[in-house]
Amino acid sequence: MKRNFIGAIMLFVALVMTGCGSNEEKGEKKENQQQDAEKKEVKAEQPQLPNRLLIIVDPQVDFTTGSLATAKGPQAMDYLAKKLDEGAWKNYGWIIVTQDAHPKNHCSFVEQGGVFPPHCVQATEGMNVYPSLLKSLDGLMGNGSNIQVHFMQKGNLADKEEFSIFQNEQSGEKLRRTIEEFEHFEGIDICGIATDYCVYETTKDLIAFYPAKQVRIITNCLAAVDESDTKLADLMRENGIQGIEF
Repeated sequence: MKRNFIGAIMLFVALVMTGCGSNEEKGEKKENQQQDAEKKEVKAEQPQLPNRLLIIVDPQVDFTTGSLATAKGPQAMDYLAKKLDEGAWKNYGWIIVTQDAHPKNHCSFVEQGGVFPPHCVQATEGMNVYPSLLKSLDGLMGNGSNIQVHFMQKGNLADKEEFSIFQNEQSGEKLRRTIEEFEHFEGIDICGIATDYCVYETTKDLIAFYPAKQVRIITNCLAAVDESDTKLADLMRENGIQGIEF
């Protein structure tokens, strides 16, 4: 009788432990399912961005309000910042921002026999990206999306002028490789400063290896040194480059 009683107790304990284990397993399974659901929800919140590239050429302080300011520079860059804040960034998977990064003795400066006043000198305020646009770009990098925002520099050698990012050996090669590796890019859009110098040269160098029909110029996000200059407009017309507006 005693033996049967002990056996009954052991069976009861075994059943209780089995039940606990089952509940623990169910709880663990439920927790895992909840974690999976949360992961899917986070993933769903990230928009599937188009495979299109935006190049913003030299949107810097010295080209807007500084030593080599363009008349429409602040207006154009404020407008670009506003449109990005309103969602224009969703048209792109990548944004490349180019910057002049000149040494103090750069060959383009009048003191060195060049034609321009000192501008975008390394480690100065004038080299920085225009404040409202920089704020927008910083916001994009922290918004949880998959958008790629990269800053690339040029004109960093004292004895070499580089209007186009593609004329810089290091940055140019890196950007070319990115464009060539991502052949699925739907196209490339360009805007920035200055229409008659760096935007023109960047566009010209780009279409030397990339289909012009896949390039677009954002015409209401531009500023020129000489607003009467037609080089970029001529290049667009001759090569079938489309103009768009934000």
